[in-house]
Amino acid sequence: MDARRWAVLVLAGALACGHRAAGTDSNLMKEGRTYTAWLYGSEYRKLWDRFSPEMQQTFGSVADLANFASHAVKNLGVEQGSVSEKVQNTEPFRVYTRSASFEKSRHRMLIEWSLAKNGAVTGLVVRPELPDSERP
Repeated sequence: MDARRWAVLVLAGALACGHRAAGTDSNLMKEGRTYTAWLYGSEYRKLWDRFSPEMQQTFGSVADLANFASHAVKNLGVEQGSVSEKVQNTEPFRVYTRSASFEKSRHRMLIEWSLAKNGAVTGLVVRPELPDSERP
């Protein structure tokens, strides 16, 4: 993965550590679920169309996004078991976080989407979930 993509993913992960909003933002939950379904379903054009200009610049093209995302999804396999979700407001972004188990992963994984107020995707993180003892 090149340095620009890694920087975007790390930035989005850092934003996800912000303060949790009081209550559930059902629109953000719906958007996060939709974008995750598109990721799992290889609907990269739909994702691309929701990406901010900065995210589009980071990936370069729909084909580059498809190559990156399909590799990650293929390595994880199918989502299985219980899913944990949360939403956070981390001004100026909103973050949807999904924790799930996958058939090919020994660890639970986090999928995090950071979104601008207008719903544009400003960040995407797919990483192992840290055990409580390793969280900052």
